[in-house]
Amino acid sequence: MRVMPLPRNNKLFVTEQLVDLGRDAVLDVQLYKFTSNEYRFFPVFFSANVCAEYKKNSFGIKDLLTRTSNQAPCNLKKGPYYVKNAIPDSSKLPPHLPRGQYKLEATAKYHSFCVYTVELYGKIKDKPVDWKNIPKHNWH
Repeated sequence: MRVMPLPRNNKLFVTEQLVDLGRDAVLDVQLYKFTSNEYRFFPVFFSANVCAEYKKNSFGIKDLLTRTSNQAPCNLKKGPYYVKNAIPDSSKLPPHLPRGQYKLEATAKYHSFCVYTVELYGKIKDKPVDWKNIPKHNWH
């Protein structure tokens, strides 16, 4: 897989798949939490078949990729792929992750060979209070 260079603030991820993976790609995911000025191991790790999780719509991934990408994880053929402006649906994520900064490291494997590794960075924070929707009191 070859990753195309893009400006740092661009919300577009483009790759070129160099081999056919079919439906046999496995993704190993490890989470790290930013603490004491560095990303440290966080006890969340899982390994999953990409196609099986896509079909189950785990974490809303099928909905996300359908809206923002040309990928079909159950039929990964050789060629270019993109993900553009992908923002996950927070209602599909685990509800009780601690607030903070995280690094998600995802390694795609095909029959135990590493195909690529992606590092994604993000924050989990409280929703801002919408001051316009606070009920007004009538003191009269």
